[in-house]
Amino acid sequence: MVGAGDVIDVVVRCRNEMPHAQATLERMARQRSPRARVLFLDCRSEDGSRESAAEAGCEIVEIDPQAYVPGRALNLGMTRTRSRIVAFVNADAIPLDDGSLGRLIEPFRDERVVASFGRQIARGDADRITRLDHERTFGPDAPVKTRRGVFFSMAASAVRREVWQRLPFDEALHYSEDVDWAYRVTALGYRVAYVPGAHFEHSHSYDLEGQFRRRRGEGKADGAIFRLGRPSFGQDFVRPLAGWLLRDVRTGLVSPYAVATRLVQSTGYFVGRRDAVRAP
Repeated sequence: MVGAGDVIDVVVRCRNEMPHAQATLERMARQRSPRARVLFLDCRSEDGSRESAAEAGCEIVEIDPQAYVPGRALNLGMTRTRSRIVAFVNADAIPLDDGSLGRLIEPFRDERVVASFGRQIARGDADRITRLDHERTFGPDAPVKTRRGVFFSMAASAVRREVWQRLPFDEALHYSEDVDWAYRVTALGYRVAYVPGAHFEHSHSYDLEGQFRRRRGEGKADGAIFRLGRPSFGQDFVRPLAGWLLRDVRTGLVSPYAVATRLVQSTGYFVGRRDAVRAP
């Protein structure tokens, strides 16, 4: 499918991601096979990220951060590239070796595979909750099981163009556009492959406000993607919260802050689910 010396497009989305953006671009330039041709989608970075991309010789497309919608940016990346397989690597998702890109696209030898995603390793300075959640989500053999659909993360991923042309990314969703796309393509019998051997350093240590905002957005998106009705307090708040706390206890993560984090995450998701029902 991809031979030695071949080139594939890599779409890098960025908004003020230094110093990670520079490290990601440097590692992309060292990928052995295939080689990476980077399209840099920049949301008016002011920290040197854009200049780093210019120095690396990347094609740069500017995006207004006020009008940024994930699905719209992903579709733009596809329209501005040309390879049959297009990789998407966030500016702060750093390949951890020179073969990460090659391993990421290896599953596409199977024509049923229309997307792949790599293993995300938490940064060395990530807090304990973030490290634990990454270990649970991106396992050495398989990703976390989800209540609905299949797990997929665009932060370090690849997509088959011919399928995207028939099923572009949803431009109305502000969260979980990758979950939505994976749900739609797998419903048609296609496969999304997890590649645990493709390692990328990527994590965010959110404060409690950030945890609430993110989980609220995911809850609202889930309501829209899976056409869920009004959430159940027992099934959609109490049960997930109890599951989080039990897993934390089993791994020795017991602290007031850990409990507060799980409470905020569960509350955010539940509120998002309610938002989805109330949305016009």
